[in-house]
This record gives sequence, C-alpha cells and structure tokens, in this order.
Amino acid sequence: MPKNIEQKQKYTLLDDYLARSLYDLDKSVRRNQSLKNHLMETSEIACSFGNKCGIGETMRLAGFWHDLGKSSEEWQEYLHRNLHSSNPQKERLPHSEYGAKYAYDKTLLIPPFAEILANIIASHHGRLYDNISPDGETSLNDKIARTENVDFNGEPVDINALKNELLNITQTAENLSLDRFFFVSMLTKLAFSCLVDADRLGAYLFEIGVPYSHPATPNWGELINALEKRLAEFSETDSNSAMSKLRRKVSEDCKIAGLRGVGIYKLEVPTGGGKTLSSLRFALEHAKHHGLDRVIYVIPYLSILSQTAIEIRRTLGCHEDMVFEHHSDFFPDDDKEEHYKLQMGRWDAPIILTTQVQLLESIFSAKGSDLRKLHNMAKSVIIFDEAQSIPLKCTHIFNSAMNFINKICKSTILLCTATQPPFERVFRKILFSDSPSLTTYIEPPKRYNIINSLSGAGYTYPELSEFILDKHNNSTLVIVNTKAAAKAVYEELKEINSVLHLSTNMCSAHRDDVIAKLRQRLKNKESVICVSTQLIEAGVDISFECVIRDIAGLDSIFQAAGRCNRHGEYDDAKSVYVINIKGENLSRLPDIKAGANITRRLFDEENVTIEQYYEYYYGQTDIKNKMDYPVNNGSIYDLLSCNKQGVGAYKNRGNKTKIALPFAMRSAADEFYVIEKGRINVIVPYGDSEALLNQYNSTDCLKEKRQLLKKLGKYSVSLYEEQLKKFKKHGAIDNINYNGLTVLSKGFYSGDFGIDINGKHELLNA
Repeated sequence: MPKNIEQKQKYTLLDDYLARSLYDLDKSVRRNQSLKNHLMETSEIACSFGNKCGIGETMRLAGFWHDLGKSSEEWQEYLHRNLHSSNPQKERLPHSEYGAKYAYDKTLLIPPFAEILANIIASHHGRLYDNISPDGETSLNDKIARTENVDFNGEPVDINALKNELLNITQTAENLSLDRFFFVSMLTKLAFSCLVDADRLGAYLFEIGVPYSHPATPNWGELINALEKRLAEFSETDSNSAMSKLRRKVSEDCKIAGLRGVGIYKLEVPTGGGKTLSSLRFALEHAKHHGLDRVIYVIPYLSILSQTAIEIRRTLGCHEDMVFEHHSDFFPDDDKEEHYKLQMGRWDAPIILTTQVQLLESIFSAKGSDLRKLHNMAKSVIIFDEAQSIPLKCTHIFNSAMNFINKICKSTILLCTATQPPFERVFRKILFSDSPSLTTYIEPPKRYNIINSLSGAGYTYPELSEFILDKHNNSTLVIVNTKAAAKAVYEELKEINSVLHLSTNMCSAHRDDVIAKLRQRLKNKESVICVSTQLIEAGVDISFECVIRDIAGLDSIFQAAGRCNRHGEYDDAKSVYVINIKGENLSRLPDIKAGANITRRLFDEENVTIEQYYEYYYGQTDIKNKMDYPVNNGSIYDLLSCNKQGVGAYKNRGNKTKIALPFAMRSAADEFYVIEKGRINVIVPYGDSEALLNQYNSTDCLKEKRQLLKKLGKYSVSLYEEQLKKFKKHGAIDNINYNGLTVLSKGFYSGDFGIDINGKHELLNA
C-alpha cells in the first residue's frame, strides 16, 4: 500500500518525483521527466483530444490524475531501484488504481462520471473493466473500494462543467430518441482513447526529445487540385459510352455534395460506377469545407485494400505518410518501423485505409492499444465501401456507434454500395441526414440479364462443370460460396489450360499473382475461366463476358453481376446464371444461407428486386435479436447498454448498492469478432517464403525478425483449429525448424489452388 504524499508541499513536491528516466549506454542518467511535467503534459494533450468531442474538462482532469499513484514512496523507490539495477524487475508496481480512487472520490457527486473516470484511469495500461459483469460481479467498484486514498491537493474540480459535458451527450441521445446508455458506454471508450493516446504519445515524445504540438489541418486544397487534375486526364481519354457518362455524373454530384453539412450519407451507385474516386472527391471537398482532420476509407476485404491504396496514392500524387494503410499484410520500410507502429496505434495520417475488421474490432474492443485510435475518428470523413457487407449480427451496434461518431464526434459517415441495405428502417436505425443520397440514382445501361438456372436437386460438380463449359465463350467467372466448392469445381475443369482458381486457401501473394495473370488474359482477349469464392465480388475492377453465381443473397448476386460486361464493352446484354450445388454445406455461413433462401423465394415469385429482397431479409423471424449480436443468453448490444443479464445477476447476489453504469465492456469485447475466432496463421511454401524463413532463422536481430514476419504475412493462410489438427496428423506442419512459427511443409501447398490436405510430405515420399 503506498505511503501518502507528505502533508507539506503536496503539489510542488511532484517536481521532485520522477515519471520516467532515459539512460545512456554507460547507465548514467541522460534525461529525467518529473511526474508533475508528465501529468501536466498528458492533461494538456488529453484535453485537446477531448475538446473535439465536447469532453475537454473531463480529459484535462483524467490526464492530470491518471498517474498520481506514481507519487508514492514505494513507486519512487521502485523506479530508482530499477534505474540503477543491472537486472531490473520486469513486473511493474501497480499505480493506476490510486489515481482511479482519487478521481472517483473527487467526482462522486456525479456517480456516472465517477465510474467513467475511475474505469479509464484504472485501465489505462490494459483493458476497460466491466462495471457489472454478466455474472453480476463488480470488479471495478471492488478495486476502488479496496484502494487506499491518495492525499493530494490539486486544483479544484468544476463539477458543473463535468456535469454539463455528460448532460450534453445524454440529452443529445434522448433528443434523437437514441439509447443514452449505449452513448455513455461509447463515451467511456472515447475518453479512454483520449487518455491512453495522450499518455503514450507524451511518453514517446519525451523519448525522442520533441515537445507536443497541435497537429495542423491537412492541406486539403492541394490534394483536391491533384485529384481534379487526374480526373481531367481521365476525361480526355475516357470513352463517351453510357457507363462513362454515368461515372462522370456521379463524380460531379459528389464534388457538389462535399459542401453539405456534417452528417450521415449514402452513395448508391451501380457496380462499375466509379465509387472509389467519386467518394474520395466528396471526402476531400467535405474535409476542406468543414476543416476536418482526416479521411478514413474502410474496405470490406483485405484482398483489395492495397490495390485501393496504390490507386489513391497515384491519383493524389502523395507519399506513404499521407495515405496510411492499417491491415495485417502491410509492412513498412525498415527505417519507418517506429513511425508505422505509432501511426498504427493512432491513425494520425490525413488519409487512412483500413479493413472493416480492423475498424469494428477497434471500436468494440476494450484494449487500450485498440481503442487508442478511436478519438482520431472524430472530425473525420469515414467512408464505408460495400456497406452491404456489414454482418447482419453487427447491424445494431454498427448503426448505434455510427450515430455516436456522427453526433458526438462531429464526423461525417458515408455508406457506399450498389445494393444499399435499409439501415434506416431497422429497429435500432442509423440516422441518415435529410436527403441522404449524394447523387440521384441513375439506371445504368442494360449490361446483363440474371437467369434462374437452379436445379431441383442441385448440380453435382461434374454436372456443374458441363454447365460451365456449355455457357463459356471467351471469358467466364464462376463464383461459389465455399473454398471446398471452389476447389472441387476447379478440379473438374483443371484439364482446360485456361482455368484459374481464387480463394483464401491461397496466400495473398499467390492471389495477387493469379489476379495479375487473369487481367493479362482478359486484356489479350484470351480464353479464360476463373473459379473463385466471393473475394472477387467487391472492389476488383474486372469484366467477364459470362458470370455463373452459386445461389446466395440477392445483394451478393448483384455484386457478382457487376463483373459481367462491367464497362458495357459488349453491345448486347450478357448472362449471369444463378445455380445451386448439391449438398452444399453452409453451416459456417448462416447469413449466406438465409439470403439464398430469400433469393429462391424471389425467383419463385418472379420479383427479383433488391427492394423486395431486403423487405424479406429484414422481415425474418427474431430479426431484432439477430441484429443485436446475440451471445450466450443476451447480446453484445445489451452488454454495451442496459446489461439486463448482469444487472439481474447482481441483484440476485443480494447486492443493494446502486451501480450508476451497468455496462460490461470487457465481456462484450471478449465476445465480439467480425471474422470467426480460433484461426491460426500458417506460413505456406510459395514464392519467397522459403528464403524469408531461412533469413528469419539465421538472424538474431529482433528488429530484423519483426520485419521478416511482416513480409511473411503475404505468404500465410488462416486455418481453423480442426484443419490444423488434420494437417498435423498428415505430418504437414513443421513446428520444429522455425522457432515460434507454424509452417506448412512442402507438398501440401498447390500452385493451382493453395493448401492441400491430400498432398504428400516430401520426407514421406523419400
């Protein structure tokens, strides 16, 4: 238990206490940072972050109080002992709970605020606590109750200012008929983000010897000029086809729409309508008009993110630091590693490109390292490409989070898609702005016909291969729902030289090579059949004469159809055939299964429209609960709101003490995922992977090893635990020769379709 600060000189004594110290190689002190300076700097930075969202006073106090526990004699002795030791303690002495206790006691007149401040300060080196867990436990309050007081005379607390900041947020929610409990849980995450980033940024700046300075607003005008110049060049070489006219109209509408107010909008454009550059045109104009800090571009699939980043950099003529990619496959140059790590945590670049998985798993995490970037989503334009790909289970928490980021964080949200779901008509709706569409929908020229080719019993793989060959003329795209189906169809067609395979059973480097080969064949007008999973449906600017799509939701079928005669290059409308596969296993794909059943109904009723599809889709039994992200006996939405399960369990324990905020943020984070958990990345024998693995084994430099691991990410495939067990049973996994890495042995990876459980281990063949 810490000894309290002596009664005399309580405030000025902080000058004599250390927060941290940096040493030269000879172990002599180079620079010290006093605790007072650290607290004041963190307070200033956190306040500047909070001011963007109307919580500046909250963050000023949180920043000043977060490390008060370091003022104890025990902590100071621990710091000095470690600084002068050749073998310092690895375990840090706890300190955050003392600042949390102090903050709780000082703001107890506003119980919700007391719990918010206590939580973010107690958690600032880890994860947010549950206020009440689903089992009724109150670990945060229990920790505060056990913690001894820190006797510290700071400046007085303006209770009214704090109360007004909280009321502004709850009243905003109530005035809009939104859930104030969900808004306050998001407020807790936002405040946590501000504090964690201020604390870590301050420490980083001290380490490199640079004072904090408020970031300048990007020169949006310069980027707009670069974009307009590029668009003018496109116009000179663009054809005068109907699709070209449509793209130009959409682009001009988006430029004009940039002058609209901060809000939530949608861009409904047919596939091939130029959403990427049109939405960017809107975002740059909008950011300039409103003095916003950044543009965040959210893409559903990792497979198309890097390509989009290259296109944007080329269009804007800007460097890597201006357009920052945050995803698992990206690796920076060696001399930019520290810069990348800082940007990855903070999202402080003018233009951010990330995946839907990264963004959602950041917002709904409880970790400081994930939530650190949340406050930098404020005063931004956030573009969601292919918004229809938001998982059904995430609908309500997505809508509610976007409402908070728009109304409280003053950001504009733009949902882009050719098949816009009616998010504004669900139970927990997204609050679109008045006249939310950036452009009037223009009916595209007739490029394709969707043809019902369903079979009563479903096609066997030999039957499907015959169907494909019968419909194939020069270029055919076949899209199926599962990787097993893609491999099986490919195996039936592999004797044909022109067939290619695409699925996530192939590492990303392999997929990139196949897509490059595919583009070349299409450009040369060579005969080609591509068998793919749905990874090719969105964001890939590629066009086929014929498309065959395994039955799924109508939104997916329309996305697939967008790859047929995409640019209207054929004079007559081409065919998109919808088929079904006999015995298809969709147990891991419930959304696709539900969508496929509705598409069948539409075919039966001869009313194949996206409006009717969504009418049925969102009219399913128990749809409200399905969109709340169901878990165990409740939902993630409820855990982040009223937490009925936890509150009930708390009362059943006989507790009568009132907890102001019922949230279970840590438990909600533990349950949340976009891509199913329990997958392991396995490095596969493709391309440069063997050379990189040998380099990894031959170096002892940790920095070089990290760089090699990032490069090896392009040569990895995710496997479920049961898949990994099967490969191990076949002797296909090498866990011996590459310390700490899981490597697929040679012979179990096909240059045609990726991982292959039926392969032969080269040692077994000897």
